Amino acid sequence: MSGDTTSQSFRVRPDAGPLLSTSGRKSRWGHLPLSEIEVDDVIELPMSATSASSVIPALSSYVWRQSKRLQRKFSVKRITIGIGICRIK
Repeated sequence: MSGDTTSQSFRVRPDAGPLLSTSGRKSRWGHLPLSEIEVDDVIELPMSATSASSVIPALSSYVWRQSKRLQRKFSVKRITIGIGICRIK
């Protein structure tokens, strides 16, 4: 293998057993009862204004993905105590 500058490193562990299931990402907001709330119900997430500003883009994206799965519509807004998630349809 003259001229080969790539080096691969690995090891084989016999009888290690099956790998643990790690499919998908861990959900930061998986505990939110989006599938259980009725139209005009609001989930309030109390937090500081600075925390709300940094969290709301990711939370809004998560709620949007769940809305497609659940076939329901939600609105995610900043409220006086933090963030509110309202089911609108």
